[in-house]
Amino acid sequence: MAKKRIHQLAKELEVASADILHKANELGIEVKTASSGLTPEEEELVVLSYEEDKIVEENKKEDTSNQEKLEEEEKAQEEDEKVEEKDVNIIEVTEGSTPEQLSELIDEDSTQIVADLMSLGIMQSVTSNLSNDEIEKLLEKYNFIPEFITKVEIKRSEIINEVIFEDEEKNLKVRSPIITVMGHVDHGKTSLLDFIRKEKVAENEAGGITQHVGAYKIESGDHGITFIDTPGHEAFTQMRARGANVTDIVVLVVAADDGIMPQTIEAINHAKSADVPIVVAINKCDLPDANPALVKADLTKYEIIAEDLGGDIPVVEISALKGDGIDDLLETLSLVAEIEELKSVFETEASGYIIESRMEIGKGNVSTVIVTRGTLNQGDFLYAGSSFCRVKSMFDHSNKIIKEATPGTPVDIMGWDNSPTAGDQFISVKSQKEAKTVAEKNKDLLKNFEETTYSVESRVDDMMKLLQEGELSSINIIIKADTNGSVEALKDGLLKLSNEEIDIQVVHSGVGGIVLSDVDLASATQSIIVGFNVRPDSQARNMAQSKGIDIRTYKIIYELLDDIKEAVMGQMTVKTEEAVIGMVEVKTTFRAPKVGVVAGSIVSEGKVVMDAKARLLRDGIVIYEGNVASLRRFKDNVESVNEGLECGIGLVDYKDIKDGDIIEILGEVEI
Repeated sequence: MAKKRIHQLAKELEVASADILHKANELGIEVKTASSGLTPEEEELVVLSYEEDKIVEENKKEDTSNQEKLEEEEKAQEEDEKVEEKDVNIIEVTEGSTPEQLSELIDEDSTQIVADLMSLGIMQSVTSNLSNDEIEKLLEKYNFIPEFITKVEIKRSEIINEVIFEDEEKNLKVRSPIITVMGHVDHGKTSLLDFIRKEKVAENEAGGITQHVGAYKIESGDHGITFIDTPGHEAFTQMRARGANVTDIVVLVVAADDGIMPQTIEAINHAKSADVPIVVAINKCDLPDANPALVKADLTKYEIIAEDLGGDIPVVEISALKGDGIDDLLETLSLVAEIEELKSVFETEASGYIIESRMEIGKGNVSTVIVTRGTLNQGDFLYAGSSFCRVKSMFDHSNKIIKEATPGTPVDIMGWDNSPTAGDQFISVKSQKEAKTVAEKNKDLLKNFEETTYSVESRVDDMMKLLQEGELSSINIIIKADTNGSVEALKDGLLKLSNEEIDIQVVHSGVGGIVLSDVDLASATQSIIVGFNVRPDSQARNMAQSKGIDIRTYKIIYELLDDIKEAVMGQMTVKTEEAVIGMVEVKTTFRAPKVGVVAGSIVSEGKVVMDAKARLLRDGIVIYEGNVASLRRFKDNVESVNEGLECGIGLVDYKDIKDGDIIEILGEVEI
């Protein structure tokens, strides 16, 4: 249940926040500021105690015979009034606010705020972004307590809506399938794409292949096949996160000697969440230790069941280096495309997606696009996001100018006023004036959007509101844990929480720390990330904050399940926890007398404080929790070490520190 803050209770009782703080501390309740929270039980205890004190005070007032007591009451009343005068106000402040922005919040001249910062030893300009500590120190002078809101990036697709076309069946014709190749690092994605490019160019020198950085098309089957050449599933997910669902079929490359690896599982989950067909290519089948049968068996654990095992997923055994099985793979892709009946209107204005854009010498702003509807012609007028274009020229793989591009065709376009954003939808319109008008309108929308602030808390509140109103029927969750056993236990426990009204979907689960690709997937699928005995790395944490992704970490499995159960009931609250105030990278270790093992480290983020709580991570997994036992700079013992500096750190009762470990330094936060 939600906690009631001290200042809210004080307002209800019509007393100063300081009184409630004092009373709570007397009762043994650990609260520090007016923004600290009380559970319903703690609130009831404080109210009862406060009312008892009130009765005692009233009895004292009636006892006029004791003049000394009356004087004490008068004195206490005067002190209460002084405290009440100094009672602080809670205000919401965006993290990284400038003195100029703060001046509007507290109705104070910005130059005075800069002067006050200088008096505190903080040298900042009117437009400088302040840290949370600096904002707290400043607002303390004005009797304000800040509640920080994280500024985040919302998807462009939430601001610029994708245009959805409804075409009549009679106008549809079969088009080329658009394929994305995914899989684990070093399993042969690049080798496969390179072989297809080189061999098919050699076979069709007259121009059978359109090849460039973003996408290319080969002549295979009746309609050809278009490949999007991406650096893996991360780019695929980021495209989807922007609203661009371009891919028709995913080719999952799995090495026959390595089998299922972490990124293989992620690729499977990405493809499933995109709801696109999967074709498995088991690569490196020419190696002596290749075991395709074992790969097929392992894939069944992830609901990828090969056709020869009674499933419906095509599996092709290949060797990308030698070219074995490549023709079979291309035939399979053509067959799957035929079954999917990928159709589009050809005789209409063109639309599609920007795959990438760049500046080229002699050409200006060039974009690689894939046409998904209509026919794109030289001279057409386009807009994409805040960019517009008159198509001056279109090029194929050999830099040869082409006059038109039909659905499923990748092509390079010249003529943009500025580089369009990858993932944006492009639309052909009748005039340059119309294209420019829409682009300018989108530019204004994006400008306003960039000035808007959101928070993880507001995202969770929105989700809870939708749950309570019955407009949200499912919760997407990504699970990361320290062991396979924990992952399976959590997955089973969470899926059992589904009921008739709310469906819980586990979008992805895996062993290891929370990383950037997890946050990307959460952004694309609107998921909550839950971690059990694991933590996010700094990149993932920062990206989650910027995108408003809720990451919840736990040490007790029942707490995790209870939290999600509350979410299903529409009562989930933003979780309170210790904040990471510093990140330390261990570069080397050595022994020191009286201390034991000392980690020679560098503070990569925030700061380290002596005696602070510490958490040791190895590959994202928590292996120690305790306190900082010693902290040194060169030969001196110090109380704290700031970001960018080297130091020696010892941990209480722990010696197994290794090079490459990460130490998180923790500090208390009150919500």
